[in-house]
Amino acid sequence: MTAVTRDTTGTRDSGGGGKRALLIGIDHYPNLQAFCRANAMPNNCQLAGCVNDAELMAGVLRDKFGFAAGNIILLRNEAATQAAIMAAMATLLNATQPNDVVVFHYSGHGSQAAAALPGSEGDNLDETIVPSDSGRGNLPNRDIRDGQIHEWLLKLTAKTPYVTLIVDSCHSGSITRDLFGGAGRWVPADRRPAAPEAVAAALAAQATASAQAASSAPAAGSRDLGPSGWLPLGSKYVLFAGCLDEEKSNEHPHDSTTNGALTYFLSRQLLQAGPGSTYRDVYEPAATQVTAKYARQHPQLEGARDRELFGVRDIAPLTFARVTARNGPNVTIAAGVAHEATVGSRWAIYPQGTKTLAAGVAPQGEILLTAVRATSSDGTLTTAAAVGVDSRAVETAHAPGAGGLRVEIQATVAAAAPLTAALGKSALAHLAQPGQTADARAYLLPPRSAAQPGHDPVPQLGALTQPTWAVVSADGQLLMPAHAANEPGVADLLVDNLAKIAKYRQTLALQNPDPASALRGKVGFTVKRQGDGGGWAALPVPTGGLPLINEGERISLTVTNGWIQPIYISILDLGVTGGMGLLYPVAGASEQLLPGGTLNIGLPPDEQIQLFAPDAFRAQMNPADPQTLTGTEVFKLIATANPADFSALVQEGAKDVDRNTPGAGTPLMNLLTLAVWGTGSRDARVMRAAPAEEWTTVDRPFLFRAVR
Repeated sequence: MTAVTRDTTGTRDSGGGGKRALLIGIDHYPNLQAFCRANAMPNNCQLAGCVNDAELMAGVLRDKFGFAAGNIILLRNEAATQAAIMAAMATLLNATQPNDVVVFHYSGHGSQAAAALPGSEGDNLDETIVPSDSGRGNLPNRDIRDGQIHEWLLKLTAKTPYVTLIVDSCHSGSITRDLFGGAGRWVPADRRPAAPEAVAAALAAQATASAQAASSAPAAGSRDLGPSGWLPLGSKYVLFAGCLDEEKSNEHPHDSTTNGALTYFLSRQLLQAGPGSTYRDVYEPAATQVTAKYARQHPQLEGARDRELFGVRDIAPLTFARVTARNGPNVTIAAGVAHEATVGSRWAIYPQGTKTLAAGVAPQGEILLTAVRATSSDGTLTTAAAVGVDSRAVETAHAPGAGGLRVEIQATVAAAAPLTAALGKSALAHLAQPGQTADARAYLLPPRSAAQPGHDPVPQLGALTQPTWAVVSADGQLLMPAHAANEPGVADLLVDNLAKIAKYRQTLALQNPDPASALRGKVGFTVKRQGDGGGWAALPVPTGGLPLINEGERISLTVTNGWIQPIYISILDLGVTGGMGLLYPVAGASEQLLPGGTLNIGLPPDEQIQLFAPDAFRAQMNPADPQTLTGTEVFKLIATANPADFSALVQEGAKDVDRNTPGAGTPLMNLLTLAVWGTGSRDARVMRAAPAEEWTTVDRPFLFRAVR
């Protein structure tokens, strides 16, 4: 298991500190009863399982994960007023020390209220949690708004990135009530104009966000809502949300008591978790159990999904596609054309929670893909297997004739043998066959005192003191750093870099070939650059030369949905060294953009995007040359009609042996600490997407110039 262990110096004290929690459970809402009775709301909006949730989670944190009782703040029912919750949040913030582990759990009603700052949300409604003293109708609205929570999180995550939020409530005002079954944790949106104190609080939150952005390294984290309706801020915290934005969180009666469905099934998984278990490990079975019981409730997990539970280790996960359905021998996985899946490829299926394919980890079975759509594929089991929903599919072989990067080797047979063998195991880089045109050529160059252009291969390397591997493209340009032939593992390193180049090129070329695609031309994508005066100007769509962005400049992205249905947006950064980063959304989130809606990424006060040169790119600069170095970079938008996760496309750029840190080589530094670092191994073969899975891509290429 590969783990990235963070520096935790000073995170624990002898008194059992370092782990802190604020747990809120509200069943009683006296100021909502008359309003809910008048509107025929179930149980007059009173709940039954929220206090139980808070007390259950307190026990789990204390008894299983070592939280000291004195470091757990517990607010129940009438004690959980707006003032008390805000005071407890401030107390927790002030008590938190650098790199503490912090948990915030809320069980109660979720709702919406008229935006305190009109235009700040796409629907002019703020998401809210509902304190016990909040009301509707003629009684004051004392909801706590997402902007206030956002302000608190900015301050909290400035102290520690190890924050976990569990929100077991409904988040949407558009829920269709179903009177059958347990109560839903939702009250209608309050569309009355925001009170002056709410506006003042929103302005204060905005000022805090602006100051935070100005005082910290530029970063990007979406201020827009995730699928749960809450705010994904990247890898600084993990969010469990009870349901999708348009759904309801159910109360779950069991064993003569009641809990929230999310809290109940999640707590069971937490109690069973072993050492090294991650948030994703407990989320997957808990979410499956919730949805099995309540078909219209789909819990969500956003942020640092592969962090150790209530810990500080981020564990690099296996790159996989989730199994979403099984019917007899037929299996559906969450990977399609847009993920570079192909008909005829073979995928091994591993148990839920598998983190590594180290020796001894056996697959449950294998499937052969028979149909590939935009964001999902169907396969048939080739072996009997105990495959179920949330099993993990890993591609092992491509269909015959699939593409990839064809490589020619210029070396003796004996010297080329390790590289030939490594190419034979790669799904993306292959040895060019006789008669094929190669995409790349690998030279094993002998030592030389000088290089003569037009005579010696790869003359740009100049003198060489030892045998050296160099890989060039068809135009003679170096595709990656040169490597000494005696470096340990050099053949595998070269093939790893070649596979990344192949994957980069295939992703760059990815587009829906269907001329009748309903999404074609319906998604707007604009890149803007901030000028010296603070204003924003759109980069021109290239018609000849590419627009230029200099290192250090701030940029923003705007996406518009001109289609008649909601779409899901993902944006990849295809960097100058072959690295690919998931720029938007936060790993695990699926951002829905409504018809006619606009999504802004990187606009003040909440986010800042700034470009920096990666080490591998800057290393190519000639110390004797005072000029800057320029390369092509692309922001690629993928819009789909269904939720999709493109984190498996994330990869480092081509690297040298001393640049092995996950995420190194991507040119957007301090944007998102990605929860998934994958190398992937899928070969693209474009085919027509089914109408039910519409998708399209939009590319925005530009020249990135590094400044010495």
